[in-house]
Amino acid sequence: MIGHVTHKAGAAMRWRASQLLGVEAIYFLRLLILARLLAPDAFGLLAIATISVSAVLRLTNVGMIPALVQRRDATLEQQNAAWTVVLVRGLCVSLALVLCAPLIAHLFDEPRAATIIQALALRPLIECVASIGTARLTRELRFRELAMIQVPGAVMDFVIAVTTAPALGVWALVAGTLAGSATTAVMSYVVAPHRPKLNFNWGEIAPLVKYGHWVLATSIVALAGTLGTQLAVSRTLGAAALGLYFLAMKVAFLPIEAASSVVGAVAFPMFASLHDDSHNSTKAFGTLLTGLCLVLVPGYALVFVLAPMLEQTLGGRWAGTTQIVQILAVAGITAILGELLVPLLMGRGRADRALTLEALQTGVLLLVLLPCLAWLQVNGAALAWLFGNSAAFVVAVIWAGRLVPGALGGARPRLAAAMVTALVAAAAAGLVSAPLTGAVGLVAGGLAGVTAGALVLWWMNARFGLRLVEFRGLLLGGGVDADERRR
Repeated sequence: MIGHVTHKAGAAMRWRASQLLGVEAIYFLRLLILARLLAPDAFGLLAIATISVSAVLRLTNVGMIPALVQRRDATLEQQNAAWTVVLVRGLCVSLALVLCAPLIAHLFDEPRAATIIQALALRPLIECVASIGTARLTRELRFRELAMIQVPGAVMDFVIAVTTAPALGVWALVAGTLAGSATTAVMSYVVAPHRPKLNFNWGEIAPLVKYGHWVLATSIVALAGTLGTQLAVSRTLGAAALGLYFLAMKVAFLPIEAASSVVGAVAFPMFASLHDDSHNSTKAFGTLLTGLCLVLVPGYALVFVLAPMLEQTLGGRWAGTTQIVQILAVAGITAILGELLVPLLMGRGRADRALTLEALQTGVLLLVLLPCLAWLQVNGAALAWLFGNSAAFVVAVIWAGRLVPGALGGARPRLAAAMVTALVAAAAAGLVSAPLTGAVGLVAGGLAGVTAGALVLWWMNARFGLRLVEFRGLLLGGGVDADERRR
């Protein structure tokens, strides 16, 4: 069983990684180009509109898609019922945002954001009509097809936003977002055809809502942290400071969000399939944790060291970005374990514990937010994230020890290798980038760090027998058991 499941998971992760690599690379390049073309307050206004739309979406998210993924026996009637709920939700969200935009802008103390919120309110309306067949593709780990849906949307967003930015300013960001969402919705029917029908039968909806209410609760708690932070920064320090924080957060959280999207999307259905197999769940958890740390810990070391070069590349208007990115990079490392523990909890039907973990992180974040802002200004918002993630990390260690006993202990040698790799990569990047400036230093330092990290990791694997082939085997579709047979 484990061989078949991990084989599918490995192939899925390769396609999911390819999808995310393409999509995130496009969005990151878009971010850098637009940061050169637009001022921080434009990003601040977009941040207000974006978090407003996300807030209402999360407050109304009853978890239809995760519920369909978790149910291996979902019927066609339930798919249509889920699509109906998503459609009604999208219509209500868009209408609510249009009507409440002036009030939301007032809460952020930024009246200019009202019209941007109303324009961006079209996004939920566009996205709600997408094919519900994407849930089936996710459940079956068919990320090759899902990549064909997401990448064209990212390309369209990039093209529209970048080409119109000089003329439209912040409205170019809105136009790109809407064009990208529309492209994704169209592609969903091309790749995952489904002829939707309205189905208001509560008997079909209720089983999905029963699972989805935990997703809703978790989304609300996560929203409180994101919304509370951006609201506090906007009201206390203004739109320009919010723009600095928003861009730094996008850069710093990009690695953990991308890795979570790759591993988490595959780990959730995989752990659901291994629900009653504690032994192989533990082995899979340890292998995935090792892989995440080997990628993210050195990656965040490079982000930390190269943050000054990024600020130089963006230009003088973005002064102060370095410290925010560096603090958030440390916060990203503390979030790695929790990002893998959540899909394990969800796959085992313990969504209540996932909610508890999120509540702890958000609670600590909000508790220290205002004192941190008063102490360190916008840097304090990043520090509050670090405190919240650290608190959740402690609990995640305890729970992981109970749910997958031995997984953390068995991964210690390879986790130590990740730390050594991070130090070597950071040192190489710092030495190469030190005499350079701007984009040249950023690229040269990044290449040097990646090369040095890869070489030292290869040497440690050969010298100390770290058996990194386990993670490679899972990624390549060989499965954990297949690696053991080869050894």
